[in-house]
Amino acid sequence: MLIVGKDIKIRDFTETDFPQFQALVGDKNNHELAGLEYSTDSDYVHQLFEMYHKRDDANVIAGIENNTMVGIIEINHRGESADLVLTREIGFVIDQKYRQKGFATEAMQLVIDYGFNQLHLKEIWASTEEKNQVPQKILEKLGFKYIYSADQALPFANQSNIVRYYLLKK
Repeated sequence: MLIVGKDIKIRDFTETDFPQFQALVGDKNNHELAGLEYSTDSDYVHQLFEMYHKRDDANVIAGIENNTMVGIIEINHRGESADLVLTREIGFVIDQKYRQKGFATEAMQLVIDYGFNQLHLKEIWASTEEKNQVPQKILEKLGFKYIYSADQALPFANQSNIVRYYLLKK
């Protein structure tokens, strides 16, 4: 996929993205706030990178001027039943040093437009950790509506993991 915007572009992963990918995955804050896998084990990070590299629904958010990876955006299938074929779930993570520059909002808008205009989707879902208010504000700014919250913690876990779900319909 290649979608070019004003300040960023959405593109496929390339081998040159590995160092930035490793930095994203090695930042525990990205795991806690965005659900990105966390690891400092180089072999495991290489395996994760190869997985992302092969996936059609995961792409790099890159700066338009230097093509440097600033984050990841995904538009994942929610299932293959007839009711879900025209539905996707969108998610993103931006490296800390590139946050608050409008990259997430622009990337989300580009992928939303692509989803509705090229994939002919009927709805796009998104979820955020309950305490992660920055993406919630971005989602609301882009027209997503809060639908419900759910506890994603494992059964019998001594913790809670509340996730908020948002929906955007065409």
